[in-house]
Amino acid sequence: MPSSIRRTAAGPPFTLGLLLFEGCMPAGLFAVADLLRAANLRAGRELMRWRWLTVDGRPVNGSQGGPTLTPEGALVDSADELDALLLPGLWVSSLEGLQQTLQARRPEIAALRALPTRCALWSYCAGVPLLAASGRLNGRAATATWWLAPQLQALFPQVAWQFDEALVDSDSTVTAAGANGYLALMLDQLARRMESESLREVQEVLMLPQPRQRHSAFAAVSLMALREPWLRELLLWAQRTPAMALTVPAAAAALSLSPRTLSRHVQAATGLPAASWLRRVKLRQVAERLSRGPEPLKRLAEDLGFSTEAALHRMFKQTTGLTPQGYRGQYRQGA
Repeated sequence: MPSSIRRTAAGPPFTLGLLLFEGCMPAGLFAVADLLRAANLRAGRELMRWRWLTVDGRPVNGSQGGPTLTPEGALVDSADELDALLLPGLWVSSLEGLQQTLQARRPEIAALRALPTRCALWSYCAGVPLLAASGRLNGRAATATWWLAPQLQALFPQVAWQFDEALVDSDSTVTAAGANGYLALMLDQLARRMESESLREVQEVLMLPQPRQRHSAFAAVSLMALREPWLRELLLWAQRTPAMALTVPAAAAALSLSPRTLSRHVQAATGLPAASWLRRVKLRQVAERLSRGPEPLKRLAEDLGFSTEAALHRMFKQTTGLTPQGYRGQYRQGA
């Protein structure tokens, strides 16, 4: 089985800060704590430890009149101890609401800006705008909740937004899309620290699939559905690679395998030929953007590296049985 996933060597526990702030949606952080507790128990050692923090160490209220959340300490006092900080999502329903939130969360934004660069920053869903406002995403690739795409592109043009990707790892920043984006984010991080079989058991017990309806053609290229760490790594590589450059030899080189070996493993793991599976990764990105809004197919073809709009149209119809326009009508988000 391929083994090129970047697994962290055994060493001191990785320390993750879980940042609470007024109006946050902390359910994802609670789930992360449960995941880490299960991972540590399954591994038989402390892989990752976590600390509940607020900027100043004071209790805060969660969103929508939720309970008071009491931290273990202040971010300003813990910054040097952290390897990474995870920001949860928050409730935002409009551009005005987003701007009001950024204004209200100025202390958190300032604290993020002041963190040492050695501390990685992770976030998902509507928590990502706080990272963007801090400037820590400038010049980096990032993703966030799909419906915020126009607002975030306008407010933070210095960020290389990739809203068609579920997870974007850009060195010291990691961002994920969707209210359950913490699942994909933590799956990727735990895959670096656990053996595949151990992680699979944790995943089966605690990780839930994404609830939104998607075409069955893309079931084999859903990050959350992939159990093998090497296949998740290959999927993330394929998402970053233009469609015309998605060849089996290039994919094999990315995982330090021969094309024949890669083809055999992909077929065994997914039931699809390697070339078809790689093509579906790219078409899933097309599908995600089609479902977000009226973006022209020509732009999608150019952005994702297809040779022509006609080639993309033909490939999409062959794979899904639907034209791009038909897919947009059937799977439009928020319709």
